[in-house]
Amino acid sequence: MTCKPFSVDLSQDESGLPHYQPPPCQVACPIGTDVASYVGLIWDGKMPEALEAITATNPLSGVCGYVCDAPCEPACRRASSDGAVAIRALKRHVLDKLGHDYRLAPVRPDKAKKVAIIGAGPAGLTAAQDIALAGYHVDLYEAHSKPGGMALWGIPDFRLPQDVVQDDIDRVLSRCPGIALHLDSPLGDKVKLDELRETHDAVLLAIGASGGKKLGVSGDDGAHVIDGVTFLNRINGGERPILPKKVVVIGGGDVAMDACRAALRLPGVEKVIVAYRRGPDEIPARAHELQAAKAEGVEILYNIAPVALEDKNGGVAIKCKKTALGAPGADGRRAFSLVEGSDFDLDCGLVIAAVGQKSVSLELAQHGLMDGDKIFTRASDMGTRLPNVFAAGDAAFGSSTLVQAMFQGHKAAYYVLAALEGVAHPAPYRTPYRTRNVPVAQDPLWEKLAPKHAPFLGLDNSDPFGPAEADYDDKTAHEQAARCYRCDTETGSSDYSVKARESIFALARPEAGPVDFAAATRAKLAKRPDPQLAGPATFDELVFLPANLTRLVIDPYREACKSATVLAGMKLAQPLLVAGFEDAPETIAAAVARTVAETGTAYLGRRPLPGLGAPWLQIIDGAEAADPYANAVLLRVREAAVLPEARPGQLRGLIATAATLEAALACALAEKADLVVLDGSGHLGDAWADLAGAPDLSLLPRAVDILRAAGQEEAFPLVWFGGLRSGSDLAKMLALGANAGVVDVASGLAAGGAIAPHGLDFAAADAEEAGPRLAAYLKAATSECSMMARCCGKTNVHNLEPEDLRTLSLRAQAALGIVMAGRKKIA
Repeated sequence: MTCKPFSVDLSQDESGLPHYQPPPCQVACPIGTDVASYVGLIWDGKMPEALEAITATNPLSGVCGYVCDAPCEPACRRASSDGAVAIRALKRHVLDKLGHDYRLAPVRPDKAKKVAIIGAGPAGLTAAQDIALAGYHVDLYEAHSKPGGMALWGIPDFRLPQDVVQDDIDRVLSRCPGIALHLDSPLGDKVKLDELRETHDAVLLAIGASGGKKLGVSGDDGAHVIDGVTFLNRINGGERPILPKKVVVIGGGDVAMDACRAALRLPGVEKVIVAYRRGPDEIPARAHELQAAKAEGVEILYNIAPVALEDKNGGVAIKCKKTALGAPGADGRRAFSLVEGSDFDLDCGLVIAAVGQKSVSLELAQHGLMDGDKIFTRASDMGTRLPNVFAAGDAAFGSSTLVQAMFQGHKAAYYVLAALEGVAHPAPYRTPYRTRNVPVAQDPLWEKLAPKHAPFLGLDNSDPFGPAEADYDDKTAHEQAARCYRCDTETGSSDYSVKARESIFALARPEAGPVDFAAATRAKLAKRPDPQLAGPATFDELVFLPANLTRLVIDPYREACKSATVLAGMKLAQPLLVAGFEDAPETIAAAVARTVAETGTAYLGRRPLPGLGAPWLQIIDGAEAADPYANAVLLRVREAAVLPEARPGQLRGLIATAATLEAALACALAEKADLVVLDGSGHLGDAWADLAGAPDLSLLPRAVDILRAAGQEEAFPLVWFGGLRSGSDLAKMLALGANAGVVDVASGLAAGGAIAPHGLDFAAADAEEAGPRLAAYLKAATSECSMMARCCGKTNVHNLEPEDLRTLSLRAQAALGIVMAGRKKIA
């Protein structure tokens, strides 16, 4: 199914790259933010484009720049070396610069159906935007006087300024005029579920978990005890009460960290203590927030559990016991037990209980929708016990992070849209991963640049509730963006190591947690359908086996392999010939002729290029006569094969296709041909023959097999034509038995041509640049070929052999006779 606002089928990727594998940071982000692209755009100074990439799936981008828990950063590959890329801080830098004024064109509703969403927090706002962008009317009800949910009411200003939240909300509402916002409209009071179901086609419950849990010990309802959620709501509402000198926060999560730091900023407070019942390795607070609390002077006490609260001298005596930790439970958290005889009192003036949140709704309970302190919600389709009533966010699945709530908003919107559009069985929702194919940063210092955290201000700000962390300056943001490995660019082929790279890294990482090697191995060995049943094998399905896996390693960077080539007495500087330019504009053809001579190669074609001072291999058909100035004459074999007539000293050869191979080789052996060109495209001699279609790579191993069977492997050199693009492609054909290769379209593109319906168009090409550009391409291709050979332990590119290769597909294995990676032999 295809549902708006997702403009593509969720089973495919919008990028159009068939083998695109999202990088670890993108996979770790619940909403699939295109991290690598926006980081690359920041480095390139393209801030508006970076802002588009950030906000594409994230309606609360500004909020996330300040307080996202950034699951992308631990997933960053660079985290295991000198530190993760500062992804969250870079996001904030972009939003701080441009977010306030950033607006997209409004998308007005064009459908009659309406959806009611209760709760304008992260989940509700995200779902509202998605549904409105699909063309539906949305009534968004919020119990408070301002929208934003816990992002606005639960996170203090020093971590998240309220104007940042408002900027994000304004951006959503300006883009989606179909959203009608109703404030001061709590469910059960001004808003009734039955009425909403009558007036709307679907209802989404995103009421959040705004109730704080009690400690569950005697005295926890005393006058000097307040839950963390209520405390933060009041602070965010503008209250600045005078508190006792000593405040104790009980808990270890995000609310506890926000509450302790907020308390420290209030008048009257001299000391704040956080008491947590487990150890420092188990505390759920994020390391960044925990470090900030400590830096501001908050004291953290571990392995302490309150057992009772008693009034004492106008304050509170917290009766405590020390705890001992046991084995992990079903939720992965270690159980704890109270240590007998470890009793002590912790005196203070105020206790803030930050031990969890709950969702409370009498209205929903009366409809049988509550399951304890949460709404009964099916994770499979976000549905509840009532038809066309959905739920998302903390009220549905318990307290989570901001970005998890937005993920649930996206997911709920997907299933709401399916219901509105009458899709009974929509495809299971998954986060759509997309890439903008941003060029990789070309920063020479990218390896050496150290991570740099955004400046921490703490309590030094003149306004105690002003931002506790500053933004990067432009120079720092540029440098930090350059640190990205750009794992997203490791795509574009069916290389197994790309598709399975994360499991490979998990198995290879010794410092990682316990890994079930047997299960991981079984998962990789599971039989799967062959994804490449149709079509011929391609160069991308053929790879080299490096020397460090086969033999003594020879440093590939010490010196280049020799690449000089001799073809039937013709001495060439490289095993790469040029073809295709005889119909190009004369100025382009002349420039190519000079380059062919200067680079020490040869030209293959029906006519010589103007002023060609290099060997020319002439292509002829049937009864065509050989040009006396040609160094070699090559007859295209159609049916019967006969070597062409030639002058004394002129080389003679044949051009064989898949259909004429046997006849051509028989003739070449019988009449002692000087060379044979294997035409994998079947169209060599036509204009830009490579455009005719994919080459038949099996032609080369077939030719080698025929010659080997006749005991004539060295009878004459074999030249390959068809599909060559790069030095790696050339090296693969040399390893399969060719002595040289021919490029036409690749060389034409290098010289400035553009693909057109009739072949290549040089209308926009610069004749002065054509020669140097072609020379650079030939040099790069030869160097790449040399590097591939060097990595295989060779000192000469002509020493490459089939044993240096592996195939990556069954069809390539069958076509080339090269064993597939992971197999010992061809079955």
